[in-house]
Amino acid sequence: MVGFIAPNVHGYFFGSVLTGVIDAATARGARIVAVQTHDAGLLDFEDDHFWAQLGWDHIDALVVAPAAVSTAYLQAFAATGKPVVTVNQVSSGLDCPTVVPDNDAGVRAALDHLVEHGHTDIAFVGRSPANADDAIRYEAYRTAMLAHGLVPTEVVPVPWLLDETYDGAPAVRLLRERGALPQAVVACTDATAMALIEALTAEGVVVPDDVAVVGFDDIAEAAEHRPPLTTVAQSFSQAGSTACELALQALGGTPVARGLHCVPVEFVVRESCGCRTVETRIDEDPGDLSSLGAPFVRDLGGALFGEQGMTATRQDGLRVATQHLLTLFGRSLLAPEADLTAVEKSAADALRRVAGRTSSPLNAVAAVRRLADAVAARLAPGDAPAAAALDRRGVDVTSRALESHRPHVSGAVVNQHVEVQRRYHRVSTELVRRQDRDVRSLTWLRGTDVPRGCLALWDDARELRIVGVYPDGEGDGRRDEPCDVRAFPLASCDDQVSPDELTLVVPVRFEGSDHGFLALTGPFDVMEESVFERFNHWAVLLAVALDQDRAVEALRVSEERYALAAEAANDGMWDWDLETGAVYYSARWKALLGYRDHEIEGTSHEWLSRVHPADRGAVDRALAHHLDGRDPAMEVEYRLRTADGSYRWMITSALSVRDADGTATRLVGSMTDVTERKQLEDQLRHDAHYDLLTGLPNRALFLERLNQSILRTRRHPDYRFAVIFLDLDGFKVVNDSLGHQVGDELLIEVAARLSSEVRATDTVSRFGGDEFALLVDDVKDVAGLPDVVRRLLSVVSVPVVLEDRTRTVSAAAGIAVSASGYDTADEYLRDADTAMYRAKAEGPGAVVLFDTAMHARAMARLQMESALDQGIAEDEFELFYQPIVRMDTRQIVGMEALIRWRHPQRGLVAPNDFLPVAEATGHTRPIGQWTIGEACRQIREWLDVVPGFEACTVSVNLSNRQFWDPDLRPTLRSALDRYAVPTSSIVFEVTEGVIMDNQDVAVSFLHQLREEGVELHVDDFGTGHSSLSSLHELPVGALKIDRSFVQRMQTSPRSHELVGLMVTMGTRFGLDVIAEGIETEEEAAALSRLGCPYAQGYLFSRPLPATEATALLLAQTAVTASSPRE
Repeated sequence: MVGFIAPNVHGYFFGSVLTGVIDAATARGARIVAVQTHDAGLLDFEDDHFWAQLGWDHIDALVVAPAAVSTAYLQAFAATGKPVVTVNQVSSGLDCPTVVPDNDAGVRAALDHLVEHGHTDIAFVGRSPANADDAIRYEAYRTAMLAHGLVPTEVVPVPWLLDETYDGAPAVRLLRERGALPQAVVACTDATAMALIEALTAEGVVVPDDVAVVGFDDIAEAAEHRPPLTTVAQSFSQAGSTACELALQALGGTPVARGLHCVPVEFVVRESCGCRTVETRIDEDPGDLSSLGAPFVRDLGGALFGEQGMTATRQDGLRVATQHLLTLFGRSLLAPEADLTAVEKSAADALRRVAGRTSSPLNAVAAVRRLADAVAARLAPGDAPAAAALDRRGVDVTSRALESHRPHVSGAVVNQHVEVQRRYHRVSTELVRRQDRDVRSLTWLRGTDVPRGCLALWDDARELRIVGVYPDGEGDGRRDEPCDVRAFPLASCDDQVSPDELTLVVPVRFEGSDHGFLALTGPFDVMEESVFERFNHWAVLLAVALDQDRAVEALRVSEERYALAAEAANDGMWDWDLETGAVYYSARWKALLGYRDHEIEGTSHEWLSRVHPADRGAVDRALAHHLDGRDPAMEVEYRLRTADGSYRWMITSALSVRDADGTATRLVGSMTDVTERKQLEDQLRHDAHYDLLTGLPNRALFLERLNQSILRTRRHPDYRFAVIFLDLDGFKVVNDSLGHQVGDELLIEVAARLSSEVRATDTVSRFGGDEFALLVDDVKDVAGLPDVVRRLLSVVSVPVVLEDRTRTVSAAAGIAVSASGYDTADEYLRDADTAMYRAKAEGPGAVVLFDTAMHARAMARLQMESALDQGIAEDEFELFYQPIVRMDTRQIVGMEALIRWRHPQRGLVAPNDFLPVAEATGHTRPIGQWTIGEACRQIREWLDVVPGFEACTVSVNLSNRQFWDPDLRPTLRSALDRYAVPTSSIVFEVTEGVIMDNQDVAVSFLHQLREEGVELHVDDFGTGHSSLSSLHELPVGALKIDRSFVQRMQTSPRSHELVGLMVTMGTRFGLDVIAEGIETEEEAAALSRLGCPYAQGYLFSRPLPATEATALLLAQTAVTASSPRE
């Protein structure tokens, strides 16, 4: 069996090549399977995507047309040891026989002819893009020019346009740039030659008088061109037969040379070279036979098809037939003794192909006789015997072409044509409508001229399966059998194939959908394009039908999945038809409100009327913004009234379905009950702002209210407030002697007494331990404020019964009032703290109002600022590193970089002693930049010396100022690049407060860092004021639970529960959780029981200098390496 593979397997070029292959194979008793590689018969550029090794098990030799498959495909087939022969295209990377026209001889003949005309300035016009033939033809031109002692030119390209034509104008411009147009041009193809002639003519240049032109190929239009084109004729069918013969010889064991095998060509002289045609040399009349071509095409076309039936394909066939008839008639008169058998056969075959496409083939007889009369009148005017002989020749050739047609069956021919059209219309309709029929059964081939068919489709595993066979005897045509792609089409059908039949394989592929292959077997005329257009049309319809079946099945599965999901989900589903107003509510939606299925009607009022009045505006805005396109999706959180009159929190999410104009026609969504989540959020928010032991506002809430008071002083200069710090005396004795529980009871009592003595507008806060702070609002009498505070302290000092014993505590207080002129909360806290310590020094119950005498502390701050400037300039800072470990293995997974200041006089200064001042003065920016660079340098060192450190990270804390510094990202990138550190090795830690100050902008910036590969952790989690709804939007990888929560776990059930909630919340959001400040094994054990995966604290290691941290890492590596492996 010989395989023929081509982009298309029909038409003038590919059909002619395949005709030659079939003729040669039939003569040797071989069968043919033709594989089409392109979709729907479209000829495009080379299809490198066709990879299916169709029929390789059965195909013994392969003939390959141009632009069919890739070189890799051919190499793979050649690797099987079977012969490969290519036609008209040399395949780079594959050494095999290639059949080409004798380009060298044809070009040499053309150039020799032009030289005989006396031309010496001869240019070569190629095409762009070029192919292998172009290079061979140019080399032949160059060699011939040199042989004549002439100077060859470079190739002048004629570009290929998007409308599939050539544009000769650029080539003419390039030719003129030489100074003068050449005397003659050799064109690489007829198409480029005719494009050049048109461009020359448009500029007033006369061909051949001013410039002679010769083409190559002898296409049908060449003889009818003006002037008729002198060219080199080649036979595509001969190329096909030669290729097949070479393949069969190689298959039979006969050595076949690799490389080019040239098919003879013929130089055809017409007028574009400057000659007068053979016909015009007989007659002095300057007219020629080619002028009879166009009228005869119209005459014969009208006779066979009518004016409405002249398609482009039919016109091509008519031109070919006309050319052959003119050649036959001209040679009959000019050389009556010559053997014209081959010429007459070619004319009869061409005429048969044209006439066979019509219901009135016998109309060709009169038209051909009219052409014979016209030729006789042109070449032999007045010669009656010559005219009569030519008339008989016309009748003979027409009879030979129409020997299967007789006048008495012409009516049947018409009826047969109509019936064929009806049958194929039925097939197309059946493929489109299908109804309950399975198109894969191929039963739709019944009633066509296709005797046999087989359909193979890809399954989900990309394996081929036979799904349809026609005919199938008594069966329904359906199959479901595996089939190796190399075995398709099935060899079992070979015995049914007659010698004149062809097996054609067409891809069932369209618009990106690749379903498989359709094999059709029958006596197909490969030169009859309408038949193959029909086959390709079927393949397209089949692909579309299969796409529709796949889409319907996917829709069914999707609907089924949706139904099951809706039934199983906790969400309530709804579907609102915006055009009719009808709303579908799922049973679950109704159940969420406490209603049974029949108790809710299908209107939007049932939903919107139940929305809490305070939330109705938000719901209406969310609906409007989504429906008008401002928001791509709708999501709104609100309260909804239930059947018992209570309200529950819901989140509704929805998407709209829009028509072609973009107008929303449906709204489909879900509703989720988030009441428990909201309650948890509220609890977490409350716990984040209130002391868990006393219920008083904590430091964060106190600072928030203090900042509000500061802002108020700026708006109202007469407004005054005061910050009071209280520190209990004797609390430590109670706590140490009676235990933490009794100490907690004392703190609760003190908190209650303080709260009972202040106004509703004042704030009492517990800062931690036995420290309390008061924010006294709207102070009218600053001078009398100390007396007010003393009375408050006297209430605190009233004895309290603890453990059946009476205990007395006292307190000292420091006051800072807004009249002091400070602007920031830290300044007030600092001065109140200063005053408190002054009061404690004076004794229990003392109250001190901050005044200018205490300004020394402020001066100390100035000194600190100056020292910081010097420390930055002198590089006095260094980083310590505290390990972060896995709780289960105690293995180090990361290091937190902690800044230290090695002061020349004070020694090692802890960060709390200088960072607050640095943050307030802006020094954190240069310190932070240095920290990032030093951390990256240390990472590089550890990557080089610590085995396995690639799995560890180093965390760097970002202060508020540093986080918002626009140079943060450039600083990081510069440090990473400088030390060649991967982005994944560094982690930034940011506190909740930094993020929540401007959440939207912060989240955007965090996303930018995350996109660059920087991991982000939320530090001191639980001390800020983020919510669950906002936390899940943050692009962070871990939460670090503040040590204040960890330290209270053993003494406060609420703290224990809150830490558990944080761990659970982080896990649910897919975040790692790191507990800070672990100091005891009890704390570690409690965290392990809660599922906390990572921890950090003095229990594992204090912060270490870099050298000691390196030693610790190396020690861990050594222990790990020495541990036995399973």
